[in-house]
Amino acid sequence: MISRFATILAVIGAVIGVACVDMSAPKGPASISALRLPSPSVVIGDVMRDSTGAPAKLDVIAYDANGARITDLSPQFFVTDTGAPATVDASGTVTGTRVGTVHVVGQVGALQTPVAAIPVTVAPKRIALTNPKIDTLFAPLSADTTQRGNGPAAVTVSGDSIGSAGFIVKYALLHAPGTISTSKTPAVFLADDQGNPSVVDTTDASGHASRSVVVVTAFLNDTSLLRGRIDSAVVTAQTSYKGALVSGSPLRIVIPIVVRLKLP
Repeated sequence: MISRFATILAVIGAVIGVACVDMSAPKGPASISALRLPSPSVVIGDVMRDSTGAPAKLDVIAYDANGARITDLSPQFFVTDTGAPATVDASGTVTGTRVGTVHVVGQVGALQTPVAAIPVTVAPKRIALTNPKIDTLFAPLSADTTQRGNGPAAVTVSGDSIGSAGFIVKYALLHAPGTISTSKTPAVFLADDQGNPSVVDTTDASGHASRSVVVVTAFLNDTSLLRGRIDSAVVTAQTSYKGALVSGSPLRIVIPIVVRLKLP
């Protein structure tokens, strides 16, 4: 009787052991990245390319429960639009077919990425000033470092007749009034719309991109500017396609700078 009871316990133990194995964490990633795009957009009749101009594919990174990257799982890609303006094959190659926006989801195992909206646009042929007339940048005369003057360096990247969306424009500040030696912040710098230092922008649906030239007069080391002398900021903007600079790049932009008393 005891022997039979022991046998029953052994069988129950084996069943519990199997149940523990079956209830372990499911196969597949514990988490995945957002859909990784080699470029913000794709051109009609072309595949998506990376920053060097080489053809490149969509990707999703998968992670296990410990946060380590999983390399033996291949992502899948799905277009969520009916009659989409681009195709995505099984390898993640995006090909543009007409102007519009294609929406794509990546999936690894049972996990999906958020939907990514990818502009399908025309090939860029030129970069030019959005407004050929450059306005003078008036910076307020003030010892308050929060008082700043700013002037836009706005450009348009376009094809034959319309703007090229989703192209990266790189800016550089070649010349500007100097900064006092005691300041860790430059007196003149390039910034985004929120005033944060930035030298890169991406063209919008109309092909427009812009960075602002910001002047903090409290940090200027040239006192003659504070007495009415005019100086300038020299900025360049450039973009490329298929690894080659687009016509007009680098575009030279000269913005006059005048310091004046801010009226109430």
